[in-house]
Amino acid sequence: MKRSPLTIVIALLLIAVFGLMLFVFQVRQSEVAVVTLFDKMESGSVRTNPGPHLKLPWPIERVYTLDQRVHTLDLEAEDKLEQITLPDQSIVLLLTYVGWRINDPARFFQNFENGSMIQAETNLQGIIRSAKLEVAGHHNFSDFLSADTNQIKFTQIEQEMLDEARKKVAAGNYGIEIKFVQIKSIELPGNVSQTVFDRMKAERNKLADAIKSDADRQSIEIKSKADSEATRLLAEADAKAKEIRGEGEQAMIQSLQVMGQNPELAKFLMNLSMMADVGKDKTTWILNHNTTGLELLQARPSQSATNGPAPAHN
Repeated sequence: MKRSPLTIVIALLLIAVFGLMLFVFQVRQSEVAVVTLFDKMESGSVRTNPGPHLKLPWPIERVYTLDQRVHTLDLEAEDKLEQITLPDQSIVLLLTYVGWRINDPARFFQNFENGSMIQAETNLQGIIRSAKLEVAGHHNFSDFLSADTNQIKFTQIEQEMLDEARKKVAAGNYGIEIKFVQIKSIELPGNVSQTVFDRMKAERNKLADAIKSDADRQSIEIKSKADSEATRLLAEADAKAKEIRGEGEQAMIQSLQVMGQNPELAKFLMNLSMMADVGKDKTTWILNHNTTGLELLQARPSQSATNGPAPAHN
């Protein structure tokens, strides 16, 4: 039976595709591949360059791809089973999570069967638990929860956990890099929650009393300084007023002495001053002609009119 050319072409294409699947594999940007020869690693087994790579067909060579992105491991389910007793005998439940990635694919593949992510995370749970217990053993309850926010050391505790976890991973040479360890939440056992809340309330009240006491002390100091400053300013003002009053009295005495030497001139000058004061504003004044100081405005008869014509001389 003759086969059509289209059927032959399709068959050849399928053979080519299956052949490529047997001899070619793809490495993505976020992955690395480990190629084993008869299930054993050899030098040059790790493929890090993204793109297609050649391989021998299974079972001669097998390809294992490892994701090098950062993985988040939530330890909440594991942590809930364990209580931590702090140095001050307080009991807490710390729920943590960790971020990690593969930084040495060859070492990672050798430590965990065929690069098993499940085995790696199981191992990490023990490492993080150990680091958490060790770090928490150096901190009191007030470092985790306190009425005074300045006493809380969350960031410091997380950094200490991260450093301790990295130290343990480096000692095991697992081919893993710990990116972060963070505290997700803090819980208290039901039988101690009320006691802890009462203690926090007492600390809050104590802190509030201390703040109020300090505010009262500062208020008294400020009021005392203000009263002292006011007393000083009043004394200076009183002294200055006495000084000015004394200068004025001395000037008045000197003026009276000068006026006493020529009363007519003094009266004339006073009248001029009064007229200047009256006329400096655009104001109409209605005054009696006998008002003191208006003598300057009254017409005076001339000496000749008063005494008559001069006598004739022979």
